[in-house]
Amino acid sequence: MRWLTVHVVIWLSLLPAQAQYSVGGGFGMALASHTAHFRSLSPDIPTCCPGFEKATGIEWELAATYDGFPLGTRLRLLLEAGYQRQDATFRQYEPTTVASPSGQGVPGTFEHELRTIRQLLTTRLLLGYTPVVELPQWQLRAGFQVGWTFATAFWQRERLVEPDYGYFADTGTRTRNERSGRIPGALPVSLAFGIGTRYLLPIFPEQHIALQPSLMGWLGLTRFVRDRTWQAHALAFSLGLVYAPLELPSPLQPGTRP
Repeated sequence: MRWLTVHVVIWLSLLPAQAQYSVGGGFGMALASHTAHFRSLSPDIPTCCPGFEKATGIEWELAATYDGFPLGTRLRLLLEAGYQRQDATFRQYEPTTVASPSGQGVPGTFEHELRTIRQLLTTRLLLGYTPVVELPQWQLRAGFQVGWTFATAFWQRERLVEPDYGYFADTGTRTRNERSGRIPGALPVSLAFGIGTRYLLPIFPEQHIALQPSLMGWLGLTRFVRDRTWQAHALAFSLGLVYAPLELPSPLQPGTRP
């Protein structure tokens, strides 16, 4: 056991003196692309949509970050945790035929709209790599995100958008199949893989305070709803405020004597 302790101490002492670490928090925003293949979120939710296929959405996040576990000369282990809100809007257009006031059939269009909200607690485990030793503030990152969904909501409707006259016989209005509530069958855990970069911009160097902008691309690996094909991929930007001091030189340096 004493042999192991001595070797661990020596290994830690030989890590680079200029390795950068940071701890703090920040705010992020992402543009998400959703891919799907379902007609309805549930058989109990009526819809005449031929099928939702894609959507765009905005994601918002508050997160805390700790970059401080050295694994090698240029490699570090990072931990992040936060709150995330994911909004998405699906729109599918369906051509149809509508009766004109004269009783003739004219071309028309139905719009099927589905809006969704997911709120998650997230945990990220990332590897940070410093490509240039002399530039420790620049770091490449890759790793996984696990999300725990704790709240969901949806709202849907079908609307007659063309022509500018007419209505649905069952509702007497230009809309029908309006429903809202929690997303049925929402899976509690989601997984994503990400790759990106961050850079430290000192704003109060003497106090070791820096801005930390980062850019990450995320690939969704799991479905959002049970028995439904629905995933999302995102490009995320975040801006953090961190405490980022340089590590002090170790007293045990290679090639030196006490």
